[in-house]
Parts: sequence; structure tokens; C-alpha cells
Amino acid sequence: MIRVEGTAARMPGPADTEAAAACRKAEHDREFAAFVEDSYHTVEQILLARCRDREVVQDALNDAYLHGRVQWPKIRSYAKPVGWLIITARNKIRKEQQRRQREAAVAPEDLPPAPNGGVADSWEAEELLRSWLHQLPSRHAEVFEMERAGFTNHEIARVLGLAESSIRSYKLAAKRRLRELAQEAGYDSRRRPGGSRGSR
Repeated sequence: MIRVEGTAARMPGPADTEAAAACRKAEHDREFAAFVEDSYHTVEQILLARCRDREVVQDALNDAYLHGRVQWPKIRSYAKPVGWLIITARNKIRKEQQRRQREAAVAPEDLPPAPNGGVADSWEAEELLRSWLHQLPSRHAEVFEMERAGFTNHEIARVLGLAESSIRSYKLAAKRRLRELAQEAGYDSRRRPGGSRGSR
């Protein structure tokens, strides 16, 4: 029988290394599944504020999450992994939009009219808010949605690559324009757009 001494005796064998890698992979799979569950709706809303085409947004989201799964061992340690995901999806949306523009010049869709009736529930309020957001400059709408999703000015600035002063300016401009749109649609200016109740 051969006796192994020194560092060679403590080296893990191939089976030990494979088992540890399998355990790490299973743990990362669980973490990533929880991350997807927690972040998908938030990221989708942020992207829809910038791009009205739900199909393009969902394709970009799916691609970004697939890429995120591969990169998860690295991005899991980020303070805001969702920021990485937003940047990745935005880049995919931009590339798709550029591709479509190259293929054909299509007239932009008309903005949806604001509903005449009162807002009956939170779903209607979200749809109404979305129609107003589409009338804002895309950067203003994006910043507004990121704030609603709980991002701080500093975090928004880092994700979008802008100065915090620009973020504050975009937020103020977005809120001012949303108030104007609400007043034009006949809503009380003291009631926040996107609220669950409307005028009766």
C-alpha cells in the first residue's frame, strides 16, 4: 500500500471537486430563480416606460435573464444586480430598435387617448399612467419608473450613466408633466397619477 504524505494527501480528488461544483451550481440556481421572481415585474415596468412595444421588451428581458443566469456567479455579489439586468435589457432593446429602423421606416404609433371615465381600480390607473408616460421624453419616463421601483437618485445615476443632478432634473420634469396631463384629463391635481382611486 502506498502512503501519501504532505500536501498531496490533503488535495481533494476529482469526485470531491465535482461534488462541490454541483453544490455551488444548485445554490446559484436557487438564488437566481428567487432573483428572477423578485425582479421580473419591476424591470419589465421600467423597460416599458422607455419602450412601448411589449414584445420587444419581453424578448430583451428573456435574453437579459438568460445572459444573467450565465453571469450570475459574478453579478450575484453586486449591490444591485437588478441594475446590471436593466442595463443589459436596455442595450438589447436599443439594438432591436436600431435593427427595425434599418429594415423599414415605420410611422410611429399614435399615442393612446386618455380614458374619459374615472379610474376604477389600480390596474386601470397603471394603464392610464403608462399612457401618460409614453407622452414624456423616454429618459424622463424611465427615471420616473425607476424611482417608483425604489431606486435612489444615486442608484439611477449609476445604472443610466448620468449625473445625480440630471436625475433630479428629469424626475421634476416628469412629475410636472404628469400633473399637467392629469389636469388635462380632468383629474384633481392633488391626486397622484397611478393612484388606485379616481374622480367619481
